Formats: sequence, C-alpha cells, structure tokens
Amino acid sequence: MLQITRVDIVDGQTLDIELSNGHLILLDTCHLPETNQSFDSLRELEALPRPSTDGRSIFWQDGPQITLEEILRWLSTSINQE
Repeated sequence: MLQITRVDIVDGQTLDIELSNGHLILLDTCHLPETNQSFDSLRELEALPRPSTDGRSIFWQDGPQITLEEILRWLSTSINQE
C-alpha cells in the first residue's frame, strides 16, 4: 500500500512529499481547493508551518488535513486539464 514517508515545506508554500515507492510530489499549496474552507487558515500565512504525516495523510496541528487520496486525485485532475 502506497504511503507518505516524509513531508516538508519548500519555499514557504510548496509541500515536498516523499512516497513509499520513492516518488516525490511537489504540491503548491496555492492550488488547494478554495471550496474547502479548512485550508483558509493556511492560505493566509506567508510561510506554512511544517506539517506532520501518519503515512495516510498530511496534517497541521489544530489545522487541516490532506489525505494521500486527495493529493493523487488533485494531481490527476491537474494533469488531465493540461
């Protein structure tokens, strides 16, 4: 089963996500869905605090959570739109 093994912040706004299969994902958080109000607190920050992972999701203490499934769905959607 695919899992998140590491997550960090690059340039203050981009998530650097390492997966158990060795692939890396760079996810610009300015592209997080605006329909999800839980991300509003992150959008207002100049630099994101470092998130944590439990292998299945990325989360911020007392903040939003993003599942690996959501991330992969967003990537798939953005690739199909290009």
